[in-house]
Amino acid sequence: MKVNQFFNKILNKWPVKVCCLIIAICLYLFHQASLTDKRSFVIPVQLEEEGGVIHIGDYTNNVTVTVRANTEQISSVHSSQLNAYVSLDGIAKSGEYTLPVRVNVADEIRVFDPFEIKVKPEYIKIRVENKDLKSIPIEPVVNGTPEHGYELTSVIVNPQFVEVTGPESIIKSTQKVYTEIVDITDTAKKESFTVNLRPLNKILTITKNTPVEVTCIIEPMQMEREFENYEVNVTGLNEKFYLEEGTPVINFTLSGTVPVLENYTPTQRFAVVDLRGINEEGEYEIPVSYSVPSYLTLQDGADESVHVKIVELKNEIQSEAVE
Repeated sequence: MKVNQFFNKILNKWPVKVCCLIIAICLYLFHQASLTDKRSFVIPVQLEEEGGVIHIGDYTNNVTVTVRANTEQISSVHSSQLNAYVSLDGIAKSGEYTLPVRVNVADEIRVFDPFEIKVKPEYIKIRVENKDLKSIPIEPVVNGTPEHGYELTSVIVNPQFVEVTGPESIIKSTQKVYTEIVDITDTAKKESFTVNLRPLNKILTITKNTPVEVTCIIEPMQMEREFENYEVNVTGLNEKFYLEEGTPVINFTLSGTVPVLENYTPTQRFAVVDLRGINEEGEYEIPVSYSVPSYLTLQDGADESVHVKIVELKNEIQSEAVE
């Protein structure tokens, strides 16, 4: 009987009671809302790619995070306390996926009461490919001109290869990793440089990105130089004779390095003809004796002998007297 009376009391004028309850709830929610405030932040989306795939192409890399908290506490919320991320872990093959955006919240604001957080968009589309690893050769980048007379003959880089990870298709098409520029302007010797590797595109990663050593081998340039009408050094001529046609001249070519040869002047003893043993007038073909420095080379085709006409002095004097 008492139960029936209880339900009768509840159901008596129930529409009015329901309306009062709804109004009370609304008043409570309104009151609670008046005690809270919200702030919105645009923050970057980080990708967690520790699994077997990696993203390719563009994706929505910023999201809006809205935080609702007590009016007094909301001012202490900052974007640095929020971290939006999308995890690719668990994805096993290439394709396009719609993945949820998750937000990590710093402990100091997580304890706020009330505390509510919303992210927009909640999901983003990301294309992924299987991750690959490849050993790629390092290409040194050398710029500048060595000192005059010198040239760059070879470049050695140590190490020669570096491991790179990234999407399979991009890894396959990547042929070289380049160094920062090595400047050899006005260098005249072997020189070693420690330089960094140039950054790759944003989705390729060098597994061990440490400086490398680039050694530039710079050596003197080789050249050839022709000498024409060079007067030989005549020795051993008997004092009773003279050369009717004057000191003979020769032509020859030397090869050597530019720094040495371009300003080289042959010494007096460079090319010699020895006339000792000639005791009578006449025309002779005398061999030329060359004394070439060790740092130069006499090229083929140099004059091997000279033609001389030897006349006795007394005969020349007698001839002038008759005239």
